[in-house]
Amino acid sequence: MTLEKKHILRGLKLFILLTLGSLAIIFITKATPESLKAIIEFKKGYLFLAFLLSGMDFLLGGLRIYVFFTKKILKKVSLWNCCRANLANMFVAAVTPTQTGGGPAQLYILNRSGAPLSGAMSVSIINFFSSLFFFLISVLFISVALPKVIIDLKIDHIVRYGIVIIGLVLVSLVFLIIKPESLNWLFRKLTKFSGYIWKRNKGNQISHKITEQVTQFKDYLHLFLTKEKPTLFLSFLITVILYFNKYLIAYVIVRGLNLSPNLWDVFYLQTLQFFLLYFSPTPGSSGAAEVSSIFLMSKLVPFYQLPVFVVLWRFFVTFMGVAFGGWITVKDLNKFFKEKQMQIENLSQEPQLVSLD
Repeated sequence: MTLEKKHILRGLKLFILLTLGSLAIIFITKATPESLKAIIEFKKGYLFLAFLLSGMDFLLGGLRIYVFFTKKILKKVSLWNCCRANLANMFVAAVTPTQTGGGPAQLYILNRSGAPLSGAMSVSIINFFSSLFFFLISVLFISVALPKVIIDLKIDHIVRYGIVIIGLVLVSLVFLIIKPESLNWLFRKLTKFSGYIWKRNKGNQISHKITEQVTQFKDYLHLFLTKEKPTLFLSFLITVILYFNKYLIAYVIVRGLNLSPNLWDVFYLQTLQFFLLYFSPTPGSSGAAEVSSIFLMSKLVPFYQLPVFVVLWRFFVTFMGVAFGGWITVKDLNKFFKEKQMQIENLSQEPQLVSLD
């Protein structure tokens, strides 16, 4: 599978535009002379710690993919390549609406690293399920334990809708796991519809390929669910640690601003924020992430320090991953296209047999 460079570049431009626009508005409306003082007085030790936690974020994201490629069911893929796949996911998710491109980017890198496409797809579905399940139980816990907080923030309706949406997606994923052949039906319908664009024989070829991949996907899911239950639990455990590590980045930044918030307060606000942003329609939640951060973290961070917090938080949680992921994705795409070009040139240079009749 390949990715379209022009679509990636278009999404990247929109991501940068929305991010810079929202940050400009925040600084114009929120920044004061004291904001500059907050930047100068930021504790450097916490800055170093934030870098370490960002690196841990990249490692954990790769690790929860790596645990499935142990040779028991899927052929071994190195931890480095799994980290590359995770970073590619972060980058392309950031430049596509509602993060829809992240999954295909991850599959692309894993497939290029030797993983079967259907096997990589089953791993992505399982990890996606783990993330959604974690958000669901986390937000339900906050709703029960701290209902007044959600009401005071005036996000109770959004949280309810979010819980319903995630619940529906989880049910769909369970149905997909139980009846993976439903993917085949969906893709067949799409292939039939695309007959207006493709030639019929091309559509049939694609349909046949999809049938083959879905059959393999079903087999991999069955093996994981029946023979690799400890791996499934380990994957969920790593997912929990992964998000707690993301929340800890926000806590470290707040501490670096010479504030002493309760760790639990930061964690529940970050849980709500990541939950609200998970299906954000803008590329990489640009705009929405900055605005929601100002809105939620204003409970803990003084007015004049909010712009500084937002910039640092986005840098360590998003921008670093997008930068590294972009480098990895573009580099691999360039390599892929060079390989294809060489194949075409080699085919054109092969001697042609001339009939003597």
